This record gives sequence, structure tokens and C-alpha cells, in this order.
Amino acid sequence: MKTLVINVDNDSSARLLIELAKKLHFKTRILSDEKKEDVGLISMMMERESDELIPVSRSLDILKKIR
Repeated sequence: MKTLVINVDNDSSARLLIELAKKLHFKTRILSDEKKEDVGLISMMMERESDELIPVSRSLDILKKIR
């Protein structure tokens, strides 16, 4: 299974993408800002498990992208 995260600027774009996803029988979910941050932190932790030498700047880049 693959996961796709799309940031949208307005509600109408969100509704359009959600309707399209439903027609294609994909699961959809709207994440709060807090949940997006949680996902980013989990992603960073999983990266840390696989590679112990990730620079702090890379972790900060991930956090900046999800905000």
C-alpha cells in the first residue's frame, strides 16, 4: 500500500480531490495540523531506525515541508 499526502489551499479543491479518490475506491482522510506534524515526526523516527547518521538539518527540512 502506498500513501499520498496532498496539501490544498481551499475547501473546494479538497472536496474535488476527495470525490475523485472516493470514485476510485481509495480511502481518504483529512488531517489536522497536529496529525500532519505527528506523521512527520513518525516519518523522521522511522528514518532514524534505518540510518543512524541522518543530519539534524534533514529532520528540520521534513518538519518545514509538513507545515
